[in-house]
Amino acid sequence: MREEHKSAIEWLNNHTDNDTNFFLCEIKLYCIDNSDPAVKFEIAESPNNWQKVVKKENSANSTEQKRYDYWVAFQDYAFQNKEFENNFSKRTPSLRQWLSYSIGSSETGLNISQILSRNEIRVEIYINQDMNLYNKLLDNKEAIEKACGFSLDWQELSEKKASRISIKENVDFNNRNEWYNQFDWIIDKLLKMKKTFKPYI
Repeated sequence: MREEHKSAIEWLNNHTDNDTNFFLCEIKLYCIDNSDPAVKFEIAESPNNWQKVVKKENSANSTEQKRYDYWVAFQDYAFQNKEFENNFSKRTPSLRQWLSYSIGSSETGLNISQILSRNEIRVEIYINQDMNLYNKLLDNKEAIEKACGFSLDWQELSEKKASRISIKENVDFNNRNEWYNQFDWIIDKLLKMKKTFKPYI
């Protein structure tokens, strides 16, 4: 599935009535030794309120709950910003440590990551299995960082055949009074990185 598939399902869920729900599922097959394949469905996109219902029914662990609450609060805040709203589509908050926004290519995404164990927030361009694109961007590193207005951490993730270009900030996730300052930092970095990287991608 590509980013445009997720965006289409998200659009349908945002533009239909409350009794109609759309899901995007990925089918995986698992075998143990010589067993017959077992089918597993993994949900990649779901209705906006579905995660809330599941959360209440299945009581997520404390770490997942913190992530979910943070993403809900971030999007509620971020989409009050008109520039942000004009550049990004709302994503369904999840229990995962990252939230991903489209930058116009199925090979890459503009992600926010919560690293709770290190009290660190990261905004990154994540490139999946396209080292040619990464090397093209790396060749323009000086111009890219000048346009962004800040230095970036450039990493080749060879074990995943992927790469990331990121900036990090130390934060206190437990202090909710500081969340809006964190959100302002994230919004600023997302907007500048999208504006800078999109012409190259």
